[in-house]
Amino acid sequence: MRLCALSLSLFLVVPAVAAKPEKADKQKKADIATAKADTASAERDELKVSGVLEAGFDINNKVNRKETDYNRIGYGKIEISARPVKKVRAEFGFEYKDRDSMMVIDKLYAQYNFADFGGVRIGYMKKSFGLEERAGVEERYFHKRSIVNDGLEEVATNLLKHDLTFQYRHKIGEKWRLVGGFSWAADSVYGVVSWDPTRFHQNYYQNYSVEYEDSTKNLILAGIIGHYTHPAYDLTAWATSLSFKYLARLFVSETELTFGNKPLEYLDDESAFFWGARLQEYFPLGTGLKTLRQVIPVAEAALYSKDMESKDFDAQLRAGVTLGFAKNSAFQWRNTYGTVLRIRDGERELRRRRYDSEVVVVF
Repeated sequence: MRLCALSLSLFLVVPAVAAKPEKADKQKKADIATAKADTASAERDELKVSGVLEAGFDINNKVNRKETDYNRIGYGKIEISARPVKKVRAEFGFEYKDRDSMMVIDKLYAQYNFADFGGVRIGYMKKSFGLEERAGVEERYFHKRSIVNDGLEEVATNLLKHDLTFQYRHKIGEKWRLVGGFSWAADSVYGVVSWDPTRFHQNYYQNYSVEYEDSTKNLILAGIIGHYTHPAYDLTAWATSLSFKYLARLFVSETELTFGNKPLEYLDDESAFFWGARLQEYFPLGTGLKTLRQVIPVAEAALYSKDMESKDFDAQLRAGVTLGFAKNSAFQWRNTYGTVLRIRDGERELRRRRYDSEVVVVF
């Protein structure tokens, strides 16, 4: 009799115990479904606002011209990112520079991610190129870009301008990315007697890049091809860049090599080749303090030649220190001193000395 009662009690208890995991599984699935719904809703309603403000002064002593320019540094940029619906993201940004009389649009585009590995962007944006060109003020510790990127903008007929762009971005795994784009712009041309200054010429650009990025390394191979058409001429200019960034425990190293061509004369079929190289090292040193969070020494060397056949080139040396305050160094005080030497026929000529001091706020 006792055996029967024990068997009956076990028979009743076992189903009850077995039912608990099933109930827990159902509850777990419900929680996961709720979390996914919350995540999807958050993705649709996500709105981010970020920006950077920059103010200071710039003393540019042009030794070769025996003159010194005293300029203010004033810059502001605000970016807005929104996800109105799933897989669609809209980016809008505008900036103000002290040399401009009004704010200008920095970017205005929409991106549709049709799959986890690919997406398209359409709108007004900057072309994808090397490390320094892609970095914003909050990531560049020097007020001015290097002579390599400034030279590229000057001699390569505006390859790095903002334009109307269609861009495709493709991911391969977690570390590789392919980017291809087509841009268009129309400009009026002045300064050449044989051209009609009231007419417009069309500019078309092809832009490609391959990028590898992990927790410590970033490798970019990029190229831009510009096609310039006008009733008086038809030209092609191009530039390519190989960039490498390495994040070590105590320092960050950036290296860039740039090569390209430019038309010698706009009405001439001949071209000249330019080249540039840039090496930058900076050392983000934590202080452990609540106010002064970081001290970041920065040093850079750059070489640039706008005509390889002439064998003349410019050498730029810059050094500075950035003091980072607040969390993540959102408030920075940057000081930089730099020189530019021109090497011509083996002779060195000091072209300029430059000192700038600026305060940068990132939000």
